[in-house]
Amino acid sequence: MKHQANFPEITEAEWELMRILWAHPNSTSREIIEIAQSFLEWKEGTIKSLLNRLTKKGLVTQDTKTRPYTYLPRQAQMQANKKMFLKQLNRVCTKKRHQILETLIEETELSQSNCQVLIDLLITKKENSPKQVACQCHPGQCDCHMNEKEYNHENTNS
Repeated sequence: MKHQANFPEITEAEWELMRILWAHPNSTSREIIEIAQSFLEWKEGTIKSLLNRLTKKGLVTQDTKTRPYTYLPRQAQMQANKKMFLKQLNRVCTKKRHQILETLIEETELSQSNCQVLIDLLITKKENSPKQVACQCHPGQCDCHMNEKEYNHENTNS
C-alpha cells in the first residue's frame, strides 16, 4: 500500500464520540454529553472519561482558552476513516485484499453515480496494475507460502 496508516487503536465507544465531535466541532463537554445521551445510555462520567482518553491519544484537542472548554477533532473524519481502513487492510495478505474490497462493494448501498465513480477508478487502476500481486506476508502468516513450500519440496525430491 502506498499510504502508511498511523491511527491509534480506538474503541467502539471512542469512535462513537469521535463521530459526535466531527458532526459538532468546538462543542463543550456539556453539549457532547447531551448529544451522546440522546441516543446512547452512557453516564456523564463515561463520556468525560472517553473525551479524556481521546485527548491523551492525540485525536482531540481541548481548547482551554475559553470557559467552558471546547473539544475539536484533530483530523477530518474522512482522513481518520481512511487511516483506520488502511490499517485494517494492511493486516490482510496483498493477494487477498481484493476479497475485502469485493465484500465492501457487495455489502454497501451505492447510488448509480457512486458505482460509476468506482467503475472509472477501476478502469484507470487496471491500466497500471501488474498481472499478479505479490504476497507480502512472512512464511507461515498465510496460505500463499504453503503452496510454495509444497511445490519446492516436490521439486527437490525429483
